[in-house]
Amino acid sequence: MSMSRQARRKAKRLEQKGNSGTETKKNTVPMMQELNINLLQPWSVPVMHTVLPPNILNPMIRLTDKLVDDSETPNHGKKLVGQIEKELTINQEDLERIEVSEFFHEITKQFAIICQCQKYPRNADAIRKETWLSEILETWVVSQQPGEYNPLHMHANCLISAVMYLKVPKFKPSLKDHRVNDAGSIIFSSNVGPDTELSQPVLSVQPSVGDFFIFGANQLHAVNPYHCDEGDPERRSVSFNAIFKSEKLFEQQKKEYLEGNHE
Repeated sequence: MSMSRQARRKAKRLEQKGNSGTETKKNTVPMMQELNINLLQPWSVPVMHTVLPPNILNPMIRLTDKLVDDSETPNHGKKLVGQIEKELTINQEDLERIEVSEFFHEITKQFAIICQCQKYPRNADAIRKETWLSEILETWVVSQQPGEYNPLHMHANCLISAVMYLKVPKFKPSLKDHRVNDAGSIIFSSNVGPDTELSQPVLSVQPSVGDFFIFGANQLHAVNPYHCDEGDPERRSVSFNAIFKSEKLFEQQKKEYLEGNHE
C-alpha cells in the first residue's frame, strides 16, 4: 500500500523524533557512570563489619576454650550490665602470646580513621596521612546460655568498642514468621535521624561464627535472649574497649602537660 505525501512526512518526523530520544538516552548513561558521588554523614557513627580470618578466629577459640573451662579465670561481670553468668577477663598478655593483638590494634585504628574522615570529609587526605595510635583497655569473653541477655547499654571511659563471635548455637525457631532472626541477635540502636524512609534507627543482626563488629563506644546496643532444642547451647563472643588518638595531637598534649608542670 502506497502512502500519501503527507503521511510519509509525518512518519519521517516521528522517526526523527524517536531517534533523537534514543540518542539522548544513550548519552545519559555514561554521564551518570562518570559521576563521583559521596554521602556526607558527619553526624553518624558507622558500625563496621568484617569476618575474622582463620589465623585470628582459631587462636581466639582455643584461648577462650581454656578460659571458659578454667574455674580460676577472673570474673569480668562485675563491670558489665549483662544478665549473663559467665563473663570472664582476658589478659592482654594472652592476646599478644597468641599473636592476635596487632590485628585488633590495626583494625581499631582503621575504624578511627574512617570515622574521622567521615567527620571531616574535606580533610580526609590529611587525616589519612597522620599517624594514629590505639590502645586496647580491656577484653572479655561472654559465654552466654539460653535465657540470658544483655540489656540496652553503651560503654563508658573509652572511645571504641568491638565484639566478635566464636561460637553460635542452633537457635530455636522464632514464634513470629516476620521476626525470624530475633533470637540471639545483637541490636544496634540510634537516636539520630527520624526519617525511616531513607534510614533505619535499629540494626538487628543474628551473628555467625567469625562475625566481627566495631563501633563507637557510645553506640547503644543490646543482645537478645534465645532458646535451643539441640546441640551445644553456648553463644560465645569476645568484646574489647579501646581508645585512639593521632600522634600529632598526643605529642602536642604531652608537650602542654610537661610545660605546665614546669611552671
